[in-house]
Amino acid sequence: MRIGDMEGDRRAGGVRAAAELAALVRESVAANAVREVLHLRLSGMGPEIRQPHHQRLLRDALEPVLAAARTRVFDLPNGDVVAVAVPPGLALGHARMALLGTLDAASAHAVQAMRLPDGAAWLLAVTADSLGLAAFTEKLRPAADTVPITSFDLAMAERALAQADLEAVTLAQNVCLLDPDGEPAEPLWEDRRIAWPSLAEAVLPGVDVTGCSALQRRLARLAELRMLAEIGRPAAQLGWRKVGLPVAPATVSSAAFRRFDSSLPAGRRRDITLAFRPADILADPVAFAAARDEIRGSGYRLALDDASADLLALLPPERLGLDLVRLRWTPELPVAVPASIVPLLRRPETVVLAGVDRPAAIAWGWEVGIRHFQGPLVERRRGFG
Repeated sequence: MRIGDMEGDRRAGGVRAAAELAALVRESVAANAVREVLHLRLSGMGPEIRQPHHQRLLRDALEPVLAAARTRVFDLPNGDVVAVAVPPGLALGHARMALLGTLDAASAHAVQAMRLPDGAAWLLAVTADSLGLAAFTEKLRPAADTVPITSFDLAMAERALAQADLEAVTLAQNVCLLDPDGEPAEPLWEDRRIAWPSLAEAVLPGVDVTGCSALQRRLARLAELRMLAEIGRPAAQLGWRKVGLPVAPATVSSAAFRRFDSSLPAGRRRDITLAFRPADILADPVAFAAARDEIRGSGYRLALDDASADLLALLPPERLGLDLVRLRWTPELPVAVPASIVPLLRRPETVVLAGVDRPAAIAWGWEVGIRHFQGPLVERRRGFG
């Protein structure tokens, strides 16, 4: 076998291991099952530690874990090793001490012990990192807020948001049924989401709201609750339109959401799609599961929002208990259909292809069975229709 082929096989095995580890984390959260975890972060070590001699020493230290019953070991794509065991996990404790004895003090940080489900968010971030999903794991790290926001600024921003014209800070696009036979685009529901540049200008002019994670989360929750209140207004019922919007788990779990839910006329919930963002699910799987379970069965359609093919390897929809997926279009999709979306395409009626900006996106969607589309090109086609 050629070296390139061996490397490809190793990478494919690592991706499978990452997906299996993510599934185990989600199952632990769902069942509230305690598991002991040992993470050997080889990717964070210097090149001298990754030499074959040191690799053999580290592997020898892990031997008790590899041989232990009721222990699963995951070799991730970036070289990291994660072992998960049922408590008390004595083999993991012995392996940790052996690893620390093999490494010098400067490298000891590469050996991490934790427990599930408490460490679920952190371990999912580790898994995402191993797949090269830095753009998403950055959102999970507690970065320092660089924007100097005082409590007075925050109070004024919240007051401004409470009085702001929602339409001016909302981006609305239709999710449409597009038929390959050439029928006009049929709007199914209106997707509404925060237009962050407009909202920032309205509530905190000159401040990069997206650069301050805590501020953005707080304003997002307030904006989502305002959107929901708007949907529930009696006047909105007279000219009712089916709608969808992304929501944070904290929004769904709030008393304000329960008031909104209780105020809806009979039959309205099935016309509302509530979408959970991947970053929110990865950041706090426990909060997501609680929010989902609280509203599942109430009639709402629940969706995974703006998911890339890579993220679906970590968040397979069939395990999340959601009804729909907004799959993000990328030009790479037609080149080779990623394995992570193959199960999704067996039920193309549950997929919305989002971000459609070119005819190639619609053509690929039609080819794989997708009929629901959203994006600037879809809006233009509706205008021409």
